[in-house]
Parts: sequence; structure tokens; C-alpha cells
Amino acid sequence: MSFTGRFRTAILIFALLTLAATAVAETNTVQIFVYPKSGTVCLDTLCQVGQGALSGYSSTKFEGVTGGQDHTIRVIDTDGYQDYSEQVSMDPSGHPMTFRIYLEQIPVQTAPPGTGTIQVLVSPGLGQVCLDAKECESSVGEVSTTWSMQFSDVPTDTAHTITVTADGYQSSTQQITIQPGQVNEVEITLQPAAPVTGTTQAPVASPPVTRSGPDGYVAILAAGIGCVLFTGCRT
Repeated sequence: MSFTGRFRTAILIFALLTLAATAVAETNTVQIFVYPKSGTVCLDTLCQVGQGALSGYSSTKFEGVTGGQDHTIRVIDTDGYQDYSEQVSMDPSGHPMTFRIYLEQIPVQTAPPGTGTIQVLVSPGLGQVCLDAKECESSVGEVSTTWSMQFSDVPTDTAHTITVTADGYQSSTQQITIQPGQVNEVEITLQPAAPVTGTTQAPVASPPVTRSGPDGYVAILAAGIGCVLFTGCRT
């Protein structure tokens, strides 16, 4: 190869190297908008801590980001929101790039309802006690005493109905909202039922009594004699 040919080849190689170096040197400016504006925004290993309340957008800028390559955007530590991660490709020409990120809320976990205990005191000590018409207990106590019964592990997320019934007494119903982890007392005093009014019947007339025996025969004989002597008896 002649000197001229070698010179031209060297110039071409130099130009290609210069062009490649220029392409590698191209960098991007990356603008990241995040809603809501809190938490930490990271581009690869570079991170910026977000400021402000959970409202509106945050705007985070990264400069000197190498173009023509893949980078990772992450948003972390936002209270009440899930972490975010995405891989993005940078424009090799070095043009500014903008990304908008909308965080998703963490699903709210509903805590199971607490439970408590209901203590029912009934006076007089007889009858049946029912909780919500489902769970019932009966007493075999004396009428002159007060009896007590408990319902355990009762949910606290709703009101409950206590019903007491007993023969000869008016039924009693009370509603109660219980406190978790506590013994909630209900005192119930039964009232006697009103007496039942009966129906008065007219007296039944007694049938005539027919007398028998010697006195009866004497009376019949006397009647026959009177018939013959005074009026005459006709058949």
C-alpha cells in the first residue's frame, strides 16, 4: 500500500474513533414526576429523598445519565403506597427524557373484630337466657335466688340482644354493645305476668229428687185415696 493509501486509512480510523467517542459521551437529562410527592426516587444507584406531603407531584431531576443504555427507576419508602421499579432505555442522542409515575396504594387490611364476654344476672333465678336468639342456656335455680351465666368470645363489631323468658313472668329483652377483652354485665329482673281472667258460668239447676223407700210408698197411697174419695179417678 502506498503512503497516500496508508494516510487515508489513518484519517478514516481517526474519524471513526472520534465519532464513537462522541456517541459514548452523549448524556441525558432525566426528569421524573411521581404522584404522590413523597418517598425516595432512585435512578440506578443514585437516589434523592422526596419531600412534602402526600399530595400533588414530586419532580426529581437526574443529569449526566449515559445515553443508549438501560437504566432502572425506583420509587421507595412512600407511606401507604407500594414501591415502584421499572427499567427504561435512554435516548442515545442525549435528548432530555421525562417519566411520570403513579404509585399504587397498599391494600388496607381489615383487622378481625375483637371479642368480649357477656355476664347475665337474672332475678329470680329461673327461666332461659338467649343471646341473639341463637345460643341459649336454661336455669334450674330456686325462684328466690339470682342466677348468672356467661357468653364468651362474643364479637364486638355489632350490637347483641339478650332475651330472658320464664313461666309466670313477662319476657325481657335488652340490647348491649360490648367492649373487647372485658366482661360486660347485664342485670335483668323479671316481672310477674298478669293473672289470667276466668269466665263465670251460671249455676246448673239440680234435677227433682224422686223419693223412694217406705215414705215414698205412703205418699203414693195417700194420693190414690184422695183421688177416689174426692174427685174420682178415671182412666
